[in-house]
This record gives sequence, C-alpha cells and structure tokens, in this order.
Amino acid sequence: MSPRAGLPRRVVWRTGRILRFAGFFTVRLVQANLVVAREILTPGHALCPAIVRVPLRAGTDTEVAAMALAVSLTPGTLTVGVHRDPPALSVHGMHAGDAETFRRQLAELEGYLLAALRPVGGAHPIGGANRNGGER
Repeated sequence: MSPRAGLPRRVVWRTGRILRFAGFFTVRLVQANLVVAREILTPGHALCPAIVRVPLRAGTDTEVAAMALAVSLTPGTLTVGVHRDPPALSVHGMHAGDAETFRRQLAELEGYLLAALRPVGGAHPIGGANRNGGER
C-alpha cells in the first residue's frame, strides 16, 4: 500500500480534530465571557485570582505558543510566563481558587489543541522545528 493511500482518511480525521477543538474552544470562550460579565455586574462576587504553573505536553515551540495564545484569548486568563525545560506556562486566572481544577481545565484545553495541531498517525510535519529551534 502506498503512503498516499491513507491520505484521505488522515485528512478526514485531522479535519474532525480541528472542528472538535474549534467547537470546544468556542464553548469555553462563551462560558468565560459569561463568567467575566457576571463578575463585572457583581464585583468581587466569586473573584479568586491566582497564578498557577501549568505543565505542558506540548513538544514544539509552535504548540507551546498556540497554547499560550489560546489561554490568553480566553477572558479571565492570561499567560504571564513560558518555561522551556520542562515545558510549562504560568497562567493568571481570575477564578483559580482551586489550582488543581484550574490545571485540569487547562490540560483539557491543551489536549484538544494538540489533537488539532498534530498530524494523524504520529508523523511529524515536514519542515517543522523542534522545541530547541532545530529542524526535525
């Protein structure tokens, strides 16, 4: 079987993963906007800010940057630091009273994001740079 024989299946799977991430992220964005809007209308109601270090499974600079961007795009959270070895983010959350729950929520986001970014079948994208900036 030629390497191209599985191409249509991989395209379908990858498209599905991207759509799942888009749907998941859209729901997260709406939820976060509602929480922030409630906080504006009832100041101090449930505010419990914290900065939490979140370990990442991301393996490339692109994956780490995409995760940092996704976190910062979500209202109520902000990436305040990126750590390289081991990969981690320091994230400020407006409602991060329970650090473990906050980490789990961000790990779930990362799971959907990595599934959307990584090729189907575990192969690395051609020409992609690894975390240290070198070519694969």
